[in-house]
Formats: sequence, C-alpha cells, structure tokens
Amino acid sequence: MRKLFVLLTSVFLVLTLGGFTGDAGFSRGMVSVTFDDGWASQHRNALPILDKYGIPATMYIHSGAIDEQPTYMTQEQIQDFADRGHEIASHSVTHAHLREVPASQLDAELRESQATLRQLFGPAAATSFASPYAEYNEATLAAIRQVYSNQRAYDDDGTDDSGFNTRLNYDAYNLRVKFVDATTTTATVQGWIDSAKFYNAWLILGYHEVGENIGGGVYTTDTAVLDADMKAVRDSGLGIITVADGAAEALRQASANLPG
Repeated sequence: MRKLFVLLTSVFLVLTLGGFTGDAGFSRGMVSVTFDDGWASQHRNALPILDKYGIPATMYIHSGAIDEQPTYMTQEQIQDFADRGHEIASHSVTHAHLREVPASQLDAELRESQATLRQLFGPAAATSFASPYAEYNEATLAAIRQVYSNQRAYDDDGTDDSGFNTRLNYDAYNLRVKFVDATTTTATVQGWIDSAKFYNAWLILGYHEVGENIGGGVYTTDTAVLDADMKAVRDSGLGIITVADGAAEALRQASANLPG
C-alpha cells in the first residue's frame, strides 16, 4: 500500500509539473519547514518538537503583532527561535491584503516589517518574505523584489500548487509551498517527502497554528500530527534547511543550470 501511495504521488507530481523528470532536480532533495503568522502556539507546542528532532524552521512573522496581541508571540518568544538557529522572516506589518492597499502602504508593510525584525533580531533577519493570505500580483512582486531576497508563494489560479521547487522551474519570488492544514495526514506529508527525495526537488511545508485553533479555520495542526510530521522530516534523508539557505543553494544551481 505504501509503494502504491508513493507511485500515485509521483505520477501526480509529473502531471502537475508538466513532465518533470529527475533531470530537472537539484543535486540533492531538500525540505524546509515554515510557520506563518507568529502564533503563540508555535512557541508552546511547535518549538519543543523542532528541538526534539533538530529541525531548523523559518518563522514568518507579521511584525505589528509582536508584544501587542496575546495570541501571537512576544519578542522574547521569537528570540527563543532565533537563539536556536531558526530563521526569522517577514510576513508584513499588519497581515494586510497587499494587492488591495495603496502603493505607499505596500511599501511600508514591506520595509517597516523588515526594519523592525532586524532591529529586534539582528541583521540576518527578514531576508525572506511570505505574502499574507498567499496573495500577490505583478505590482506586489515588483515591490517585494526591492526589499527581500525571496518570496514564498502560492499560485492563486490553482493551476500550480505542487509545492515542489526544481532546478528548472526555480524562481526565488515564486517559491512553491505545500500548506499543511487540519485535514493533512502524516501519510500525505510522507508522500510529498518521498517525491522530493525521488526527484531531488525542494519541498517547502507551510504550517500555521499548532495544537490550538484560535483563528477558527482549517489552518491548524494537531500537536501529535506535527510530531509525526517532523519525525518523517528528520528521517527523510533530505537536506533540512531554512528557506534562506534553500534559496541560496537553489539559486547557485539554477543559475548554472547544472547540479552541484
């Protein structure tokens, strides 16, 4: 049954990526674990699991909530992640719908978030960005390119939600992600991992709340499920990297269009 699941997942990957083959892969398969919004439950429930399995994560923080809203992490809690080597990345200031705001606010959402995160957590913070609600267009991307080194994305038209990045399709401002929600099983995550390993692709996993559901939607993961997911990541044999490190490695190979 496991072999059949992997085979079906691989067939789906080929169809989704338009005939993706091993020749399109990087010199190794990679996986990044990301968390959005800076929910306090990520500190309470996810950080111990990341510690347990030795997994570096990328934390996308909207800076305006720091020390302002009890459901989100404090500066001290985010610093706990930074001190353990996790990447602190930007998710804007107010988690606004960036496609709908005036150009002046768009600029402020990008630049002020980066400035705040770097003031609080050092100059290495906020090189990576994820658009709130996974919403972006050419205008927002142009602004993002002026401030950040990469953007984790999600195609709004639904035609490419594969979550797999390859050497041939690599775009630092369209990093493809697999979002994990309350309906996502560890078996599904394992299937994504197996495909990334088979094709030497870069898989980015996106989590939100952990062990709580304050937001009231599907973007939450049970603590026990996250534990099982992270064990699968640790045991995957993939390179486990932050988004910033993955983007740097992918860019080197994509620029040369050669593995290695």
